[in-house]
Amino acid sequence: MNTREAKEKLLLYRGAIDDVDPQFLEALAQAQRDPELAEWLREQRSCYEAIRSKFRQIEPPSGFAEKVVRNRPIPFRRDWMQIAKIAAAVVILVSISAASLKFWERQRHRFVQGREITVKGEVLDMTCYIAQNLSGPQHAQCARDCIRRGLPAGIKTEAGKVYLLTGKPGDSVNAELADYAAQIVTVKGKETARDGIAQLQVNEIRKF
Repeated sequence: MNTREAKEKLLLYRGAIDDVDPQFLEALAQAQRDPELAEWLREQRSCYEAIRSKFRQIEPPSGFAEKVVRNRPIPFRRDWMQIAKIAAAVVILVSISAASLKFWERQRHRFVQGREITVKGEVLDMTCYIAQNLSGPQHAQCARDCIRRGLPAGIKTEAGKVYLLTGKPGDSVNAELADYAAQIVTVKGKETARDGIAQLQVNEIRKF
């Protein structure tokens, strides 16, 4: 594994929660051998923690918890208000305002235009994936419900890289993506990144 490949994997590294995840082990080992990569990872972690700190200060809109989580089947016990706050944070991240973008640009984390790519992987409910590391067939119904309600969706590639899936400006792809929750698909679209978050603007979805 070279430095570029390690960076691609570590873009979604979240710290201790991912330390035992096999998809990160080789990249973390590479960071231990490569001082430049290790410094880059420290900067990424610092940015990630700064974002989390900002999100912790955010209170969800009135009634948001009920809209997101009321009456949806949950296979385990959760702190409803906490998960609502996390959901709100993810939604806000997807729709960062111009003012927020300028702030992060001052921190040298700029929006980067990308290229047309095709990736294969599992369709994720990003809220539960980020909050609880949930994915796979056992989480399919919950993922469908979350995506159908408009919460962010993503795709986890075979190489372990995760993209936030977006539609074209003004459009949403959630209605189509909900039907593929926890399934393996190929997605063709435009690859971009903002503040270290890999994104894929969807042009075409095909079930594998």
